[in-house]
Amino acid sequence: MDDRRLRRTAFTLIELLVVIAIIAILIALLLPAVQQAREAARRTECKNKLKQLGLAIHNYHDTFKCIPMASGAHNAGWNGSGGRRQSGFVGMLPYIDQGPLYNMIQTGGTNAAVNGSTNYQGNAFVPWDNNHKAVRQQIPLLLCPSDGDTTDENPRAKTNYRLSRGDTAWDHNPNWNGNGGRGLRGFFVGGNTNTGGVRRFRDVTDGLSNSVAMGERIKAKAGSNSIRTGAITKAVPQSQYRGNASLCLATVDGDGVYNSAVYRRNGNRWMDGAPIFTGMTTILGPNAPSCMDSRGSDWYDGIFEPTSHHTGGAQVLLGDGAVRFISENIDTGNTTQGSPTNGPSPYGVWGSLGSIAGGDTVGDF
Repeated sequence: MDDRRLRRTAFTLIELLVVIAIIAILIALLLPAVQQAREAARRTECKNKLKQLGLAIHNYHDTFKCIPMASGAHNAGWNGSGGRRQSGFVGMLPYIDQGPLYNMIQTGGTNAAVNGSTNYQGNAFVPWDNNHKAVRQQIPLLLCPSDGDTTDENPRAKTNYRLSRGDTAWDHNPNWNGNGGRGLRGFFVGGNTNTGGVRRFRDVTDGLSNSVAMGERIKAKAGSNSIRTGAITKAVPQSQYRGNASLCLATVDGDGVYNSAVYRRNGNRWMDGAPIFTGMTTILGPNAPSCMDSRGSDWYDGIFEPTSHHTGGAQVLLGDGAVRFISENIDTGNTTQGSPTNGPSPYGVWGSLGSIAGGDTVGDF
């Protein structure tokens, strides 16, 4: 008999298991590369959205000869109960292809009402009123795809992008509390046009290319105590970390979570100018903890640093429209210092990027 007829034509069990094991190893090696490619694409999309917002700021400035106010009705100050809390995004709406939404806010009435119970409009628009359609209107441009959805505080629409208040932990809204003008050091200021509380490009004497205008921050997550998603409260009185920013660092355990009560409203209202919703600071560095006043109300000042799901740092928009990735290891100088009122920032390169007129010399970043 021909020996060739006796040769087997199928795999043995051991051979089959070896083939399966090899395939599993190849898939295991491939998956991280696929995930990295997807995150790279999401990070690029986040970057492009920041660039679009930078273009909107410049178009707004071309029209009104000023930068949108971080908090205050852009066309008439903070008249009315809600006007002083309108974020800079409200004024930018016509420049990000949201003209109809802007008109809805200005005209109000039944067209803007969810159930016919609201009359807030224009300068009196209240950005926390769930009965106003604008409060529920999610703008895709304001969301970074690297950050997932959140179940907190629905149905209010959210944002991953924040307006820079500079290298100060307080007085972000000087016309509310008048604590010495510390909040006037950032690219965006809370104020009103009646008292001159607006910012113009000519005021950015440190240079538009050396000044942070906006940054990204992960939205609050239900049940999360992570330093990247929330802000700690009831741990350190605001008066203390105003004088020593490093006290905020001590509120974090070694595993990257807060060791006390957390306020989970970061980014949960794109239309609200209160710092917890749309503000950011340049004090402790990207992906560092954030701290609020110990009383815990959402309109208080504090430290609100950029955070992201991008490895090693977060992206920021500079005043000239460029977008840069800032390492979480950027020089932050002497964080035991308190919030400055004038002159160079004590918080190293990072603080200098937040201060627009401190006379800082910005090095590599």
